[in-house]
Amino acid sequence: MYELADAVVVGGGILGVAVTAALSHRLSKVQLIESGRCGTRATAGGFAWVNASSKLEDEAYHRLNAEGCQRHLALAAERGQERTGWYSGGSLYWKSASDLDSVSELDHKFNTLQGWNYPVARLSRGEMQALEPNIQFEPDAVGLFAPSEGWVNTSLLTRFFLEEARENHAEVAEFTQATGLTRGHLGGVAGVETTNGRVSTRSVVICAGVETNPFITGILADAGTVGQDRFTPSMPTTSQGDARRLPLETPWVASSPGILIETAPLARHALVHRVCFPPDLYGLHLRPTADGGLLLGADDTDASTGGASHGSDISDGPAVRSLLDRTSRALPGLPASVQASSRRCVRPMPADGLPIVGALPGYHGVYLLVTHSGITLGPLLAQLLADEIITGRISPWLERYRPDRFLM
Repeated sequence: MYELADAVVVGGGILGVAVTAALSHRLSKVQLIESGRCGTRATAGGFAWVNASSKLEDEAYHRLNAEGCQRHLALAAERGQERTGWYSGGSLYWKSASDLDSVSELDHKFNTLQGWNYPVARLSRGEMQALEPNIQFEPDAVGLFAPSEGWVNTSLLTRFFLEEARENHAEVAEFTQATGLTRGHLGGVAGVETTNGRVSTRSVVICAGVETNPFITGILADAGTVGQDRFTPSMPTTSQGDARRLPLETPWVASSPGILIETAPLARHALVHRVCFPPDLYGLHLRPTADGGLLLGADDTDASTGGASHGSDISDGPAVRSLLDRTSRALPGLPASVQASSRRCVRPMPADGLPIVGALPGYHGVYLLVTHSGITLGPLLAQLLADEIITGRISPWLERYRPDRFLM
């Protein structure tokens, strides 16, 4: 582990490994600190859908995600799909024309995306059947297809960024806990205290995911407890001269748990070829897996997880049977006794649902990077934040997502 680094990244999920790789291209010494194994929690446990078609409430956020999709496509073209874990195929939604409310929702999605110049097409039942021959479409099915979307094998994408970082002499310290920050004489960050020693640095990037709140309320709220080197934040003021502060005691990031089921490898007649959304009232979604199986999830089973933790075994639960039964209605080739494993994934959700990217006001040299759409946005946000750290210039893409929007 480095004793002196140009930048330290705390957290080895997809955001942490991506920003470490991006910084390593332009800095001599970058240190990544991860309390466990890189890429094994929310990054490994999620649905890993790369998309912008589900982001319709906010045009600017949709466009950010569309740019994230383009970044994945560019990475796969430049470095190879087999290295970056990219799987194309698009996203396919469909409804029954007899369900007028559902068709109206599909029409709204299509018109909105088309109005924003996002690649999208309306498909007939026959056209959908050509894309997905194993699915049993309703006789009056109508569809919507987003061809630029896909999914990623997160273990390959994590490995890609780690290899790129190490090729550029970044150090990766797994099973190492960040325990404190210290400040320098000018008030900025001077180092990170860890369970394996101190790393001196002037730049720290916090990519702690669902652990963001404990990190902020613990380490930052009492930063510099080693010796007497305490942070004394210099906060912005209002027009009346009143100091504004970061609400460190307020949760910035909530936990958003979900249930996913992964089947064993299946026969070809039981597979789909892309991310699919059958006409299910409760948000059923499925996609292929890298080893020839299916990955299943749904909005209602996500909501039923309560205070679930990563990786818990729920293989005998009613949610699992519900997902398999609902999938078999659209995919009749799915075996009744299919072997499947299930998992809970706990994902970060910023308080207002939008990414938090940039310098923490009052903590010079400390940056925060957290988002719910980590797979879609990770490579893009990492590059934009690395550019900001090195040049001091804030990308127009990031202006809406600064931490200072939480100032009180």
